Amino acid sequence: MLSAVAARKARLAASQAQNTTPVAAAPSASASPPPSQTKQKAPPQSTSQRPPSSKRKFTAAAGGTAAKKKRREQPARYFAQASADAFKAQDDVIVVDESDAESSFSSSESSEEDVAAPRRTRAWSPSAPLADSSDEDDGDGDEPIVLDYPLSAPLDQVSVEPASALSSFDPVLNQNVFHLAPASETAPKSTVLLLRSGETVALLGTYTLTVLRGTITLAGVQLLAGHTSHPVYAPRSSPIPIIQCRLSRSTPTGRAPLLPALPERIADASPHFDAVLMLQELHTGIEGLGRICRTFDACFAPARWHRNLPRFDLGLDTVYFLARQTPDVSPLVVPPSWDAAIGSVMPPPDVDEHTLLGQGATYLVRGPKNAGKSTFARLLLNRLLSRYQRVAYLECDLGQSEFTPGGMVSLNVVDRPVFGPPFSHPSVPHASHYIGATSPKNSPSHYLESLQALIQLYHAELQDAALDEQPNDSRITSIVPLVVNTMGWTKGLGADLERKVEEIIEPAHIFTFAAPSPEDGWNVPGPSHSHPGGATVHAVESVPPSSLASYYSAADHRNISMLSYFHAVFPSAAPSTSSPLATAWDTSLPLCAQPPYQLDCQTALDQLVLTGAGTEDVVPSEVHRALPGALVALVTCEPGTLDSDSDSDTVSPSTLPYSPGAPPPSPHASRCLGLALVRGVRPHPHARLQLLTPVPARLLGEARVLVMGEMQLPVWGMLDFRTLDGGGEVAGVEKGRVPYLRWGKGEGAGGERRRVRRNLMRRGQM
Repeated sequence: MLSAVAARKARLAASQAQNTTPVAAAPSASASPPPSQTKQKAPPQSTSQRPPSSKRKFTAAAGGTAAKKKRREQPARYFAQASADAFKAQDDVIVVDESDAESSFSSSESSEEDVAAPRRTRAWSPSAPLADSSDEDDGDGDEPIVLDYPLSAPLDQVSVEPASALSSFDPVLNQNVFHLAPASETAPKSTVLLLRSGETVALLGTYTLTVLRGTITLAGVQLLAGHTSHPVYAPRSSPIPIIQCRLSRSTPTGRAPLLPALPERIADASPHFDAVLMLQELHTGIEGLGRICRTFDACFAPARWHRNLPRFDLGLDTVYFLARQTPDVSPLVVPPSWDAAIGSVMPPPDVDEHTLLGQGATYLVRGPKNAGKSTFARLLLNRLLSRYQRVAYLECDLGQSEFTPGGMVSLNVVDRPVFGPPFSHPSVPHASHYIGATSPKNSPSHYLESLQALIQLYHAELQDAALDEQPNDSRITSIVPLVVNTMGWTKGLGADLERKVEEIIEPAHIFTFAAPSPEDGWNVPGPSHSHPGGATVHAVESVPPSSLASYYSAADHRNISMLSYFHAVFPSAAPSTSSPLATAWDTSLPLCAQPPYQLDCQTALDQLVLTGAGTEDVVPSEVHRALPGALVALVTCEPGTLDSDSDSDTVSPSTLPYSPGAPPPSPHASRCLGLALVRGVRPHPHARLQLLTPVPARLLGEARVLVMGEMQLPVWGMLDFRTLDGGGEVAGVEKGRVPYLRWGKGEGAGGERRRVRRNLMRRGQM
């Protein structure tokens, strides 16, 4: 839309063009203009097409005319002067000779030098008049616009930077790569790799890794030859772990015995290499999570635009060999400061276990967000498992939890390394407490009380819990070290909570991450110094955010972790010494099509608690409307702790045991077993709940308290992925009739209908 000034200029230019048309048609008689035309002014938009017209206006107002003429008098233009021109050397001036000046200015012919010379085209201005069909063609409209950008090198010398290599291993079939036939129809396919010292291998997908001979490092963790098979989950949504061969010092190279019985062709070729690995397919159903949460669709396979690239075939359906890095794949890089910091706290190989009893074995990781704390804490956990049979992991980050969904603090006991993102190893924690939000800002006291209860449980049950020594395991059994991962909120209330957490835990070693900028957190101390509380502080460098941060946000990772938890299949018989991890994922049916548990609220439920902002206003007669589609925590309490808070005799069969404003159970007398999804509520004639939960059935009888917080199920979990590409029905119901869902596209910023109010007056109009 043109402004008033631009419209006036357009009308003035049009009137001048009509009056100067006869003058432009007659060619000039001489090369130099006459003296009477020395002070003439040409229209600003057509100086190269018409001779300058008179500056005199057709009409002038009486009074002040002479002053305006005097004020607007200008010297002769540069093209009408015979002397040297100071503007001649500028790039936006086209130099013409006398023969061209004698000809018509509307001629479109030019010399070769003028065509070759680059011209700078003025950007569009709202004050410039718009060209219409009555304007003359300038003859340059069909020519391409030349951008005068400086080049650092000629075009023929500019080269494209090649993609960085992820794997230095050069696979050759039947030389360093061997395919093994499956032992049975149900057995997974296997492939053997022979590596030399220093070679690296990057693999995408899900697989099981077994070191048959030699020593390797996987994601910064050293793995020795043995019978242990390590499941590895390497999706594109997280940095890819790199396998690197190390020269083994304990086992000499050459005719070292191989653990399983391998074909003779592999045994004959293995002495010329330093490590022998066996890869097997891993079918757990975790790939189906991409169909449920379309953000992670096919994240365990190469992207669609990279699937046609030439790639070596390993003969495995779930594993892909990566030779070079692509924009959507990032390697897991371990900085040297991480290795140095972790190596300084590792016990020596020949240390006596009794000498470690008096030393602290609590390690706290702190720092701002997006600094690499969770990756470092996972690396520290895996490195400690190479020296200890069990390691405890205390999760204090409510938004980015490692072993549980968000919204809870948990204490897990791990007995084997974990190689994969958090959504690949959900667990039933040893102990946990539900906060109900991704931040403790609304309930800081409950957050600190829950952490204090967990650390007391660790000191009472886990710290010095000795295990029976295994005959072929030389790891330490009398001590269970503790790794604490803190949240990335390091300002204001978050900094105060961080100091309170350190006082509660009393760590022996603190790993501090440097903030990317001074505004993101505290200044990092020196390499190692003593903490006022007696802890040794180790400064480690922050890792820059990978390119994957632009593809997957923190909310996306929380969503996939929540959906992975509800589709996980946990072992029915839990191990007695560690927290059970998920062994498979059932993604054959969406949550809306899975059969739920039905709970009789009168006999199986003691209390219902609602936490979070606004929940205190929910009255008992309307609580059944707030529960459908909500996430609740299954909490078990010690006997007698709820007798004084609730009176079951006054609760009718048609109502839920709910009291508005009731606080959550005390963390010192309760424990959260897991989360459940309330699929439906039937208040009459007897109150019944339908619940979906992955918690093993043997634990459900202990949960007699439900706690509802601010956490919600991701919208992907409410949809039916079987019909997303079709009509969008949910379990056979039309999408317009599905409860708790609203379909339609949202308006962008400024896209809604404008509402004009004409009853407002400015101050000058009053």
